[in-house]
Amino acid sequence: MPLEDRRGMRSVAERKASAVDLVLHEIRRSILNGDLPPGRPFTVPALTEQLGVSHVPVREALRQLEAQGLVVLSPSRSAIVTSLDPDDLRAIYRLRLTVEPELAALSARDRTDADIDDLARLVREAFDKVPSEDFWEPHREFHAALIRPAASEWDLRLLRPLWDASERYTRLVFDPVGEPESFAAHRGHVHEELVDAARSRDPERVRAQVREHLGSNRQTMLDRMSRIGGFGEQTWAARGESA
Repeated sequence: MPLEDRRGMRSVAERKASAVDLVLHEIRRSILNGDLPPGRPFTVPALTEQLGVSHVPVREALRQLEAQGLVVLSPSRSAIVTSLDPDDLRAIYRLRLTVEPELAALSARDRTDADIDDLARLVREAFDKVPSEDFWEPHREFHAALIRPAASEWDLRLLRPLWDASERYTRLVFDPVGEPESFAAHRGHVHEELVDAARSRDPERVRAQVREHLGSNRQTMLDRMSRIGGFGEQTWAARGESA
């Protein structure tokens, strides 16, 4: 069914926040609810008409989404939603869950008061920026800071591509623009719990909190992906796995 015939995408012309951020949010929302399923092409003019904005924020939003690995653009002003693979997500998080909790635990007793203050600052900085796209940079810095000072350069070389790969999924599912107040309150609290664990300087508590955080994020993303077109309940059942 052509995009023009669907009714899921809503105008953003009268809503607050920047036009680019709103367009990013609405395209993500349309991917999640199936209006823009993986593999189906759509055009800039169609998006412009449905969203009620000019082509400029639409093109900028699509460029950002392409950089994040969520869409593929073509020279003909069309785009395709990239496929999301639950097995790919599981593999990414299997590695993250192997490495990050251990590095965070090894860092626990060597972390200074200044290090902990920096973690708290990054949480405030990230969630004070909601609903802006600027949220993502301090959020990533926070997770890097959690594994310092134990992380070696080799650890970081391993983790950086994993962070890049997982952020593609994280940006799609955890969208701060749609419900900014509830998003900031809930996700901010979750990250404050990680700061509290770091403040305890208890390696076991830190390890457990990081594992819980990453595991919960993975499960939430798998649950949301199961509702995207192409990842329905029959797919999960056929694989003999639970979302």
